[in-house]
Amino acid sequence: MGKTVVVGGVAGGATAASQLRRLNPECEIVIFEKDRDISFANCGLPYHIGGEVAKRSQLIAATPESFGKKDVTVRTYHEVIEVNTSENFVTVKNLKSGEIFEESYDHLVLSPGGRPRIVPALAGVPENHVLHTLEDMDKIMKYIDDEGIQEVVVVGSGFIGMEVTENLRMRDIDVTLVHRNGHLYGHIEEEMAAVLQQTLEDHGVTLKMNSEIDRVADGYAHLTTNEKIPAPMIIQGIGLTLNTEFLRDSGVDVTDRGLIPVNEYGQTNIENVYALGDIMETNYLHAPEIRANIKLAWPAHRMAYTIANHIHGEYDVKFEGLLGTNIMRLFEYEIGAIGLERKDVRGIEHFVIDNQQNFKAGYMEGASKIRIKMYVGNDGTILRAAMISKSGVDKRLDTLAAHIRAGGKAQDLINIEVAYSPPFSSPKSDLNMVGYKAIEEMKKRGLY
Repeated sequence: MGKTVVVGGVAGGATAASQLRRLNPECEIVIFEKDRDISFANCGLPYHIGGEVAKRSQLIAATPESFGKKDVTVRTYHEVIEVNTSENFVTVKNLKSGEIFEESYDHLVLSPGGRPRIVPALAGVPENHVLHTLEDMDKIMKYIDDEGIQEVVVVGSGFIGMEVTENLRMRDIDVTLVHRNGHLYGHIEEEMAAVLQQTLEDHGVTLKMNSEIDRVADGYAHLTTNEKIPAPMIIQGIGLTLNTEFLRDSGVDVTDRGLIPVNEYGQTNIENVYALGDIMETNYLHAPEIRANIKLAWPAHRMAYTIANHIHGEYDVKFEGLLGTNIMRLFEYEIGAIGLERKDVRGIEHFVIDNQQNFKAGYMEGASKIRIKMYVGNDGTILRAAMISKSGVDKRLDTLAAHIRAGGKAQDLINIEVAYSPPFSSPKSDLNMVGYKAIEEMKKRGLY
């Protein structure tokens, strides 16, 4: 098996190294990580800021020292700046000393991730922060404490923007959320996201929609709407720029978006070079003709297991594809989706089922609506489903994920036998009702 070099840690690279060591106690493994920390729960960072995760140590999954006990060499503050796939070596820069050296490999695992995008007007602004690494979180918390921050401007309404907003409010810090268009939280349909706007306002968040920061001066952010707002601290969450520039002359295929296409084993176009994590482009499980890039933990962990097995010589373990299952909490609401992005659904013949009913028996205290909007292909394939409710979204998403994985279609939802008791569900389960509605629609279209 020889020597495996891993570029990048966290959910992708660190997990691949751990899995490979579990399978083979003898092979040589070296991880190069350009930042300070090798493995941490980056999804939990906002929740430590808000205090829900009480101890910082709870977020640390592994350290260079703990990897060392497994005989895995970890070099933090080391950036791989070039890859030579014809001679099987990487060029590495020690970011502390400036030293540049070469490291050979038999297998190369690429998990360089991405770096937060920066609004041009905020480049170099001391008040500006991002939340991507444990280091970023430490800086944010220190800045809040040192500066006595009571008011923060959050830019962007994706996962990070929404979670940071929620957790700052948990600390009674005033938040102004600046978003460039009128559609909050683009992972869910615009008409469903309208509830989120009201929820944010109900929790004291000031919204500046269809607006961007034009410049920052004298403690104020000047917006493109000609408003200015106090901005003693700014936290951005507007997406990632992928760290794949160093592969430009390597021979590894990289798309125009900076993604690395891989096969079912995580291999790139170069047989002994693998890729996973945020930079990985694979396919959807239920629509394999459509390419997928899902920047979440599950795809990284699953592909890490697949790659480790393939390097070890276990070729039966394959990555089947993604469903893109995702969920977020915003105060009392749960918001989630599964399946294709909306832009990909548009290119497929389909119909839509939009169902709203109580998530539990209506006579029970706390009963309220769950909305499920499902996009169904003409053969019943569940292309996408989006959900919002105050409870039960996770259960229904997980059920759909298992259902689709087992080959189930929309019309088969009538046969899912859910656990019913008044505190948990409705006598007529919403998933069953979506199935019945799908059959009715298919009959109207002559498809059933």
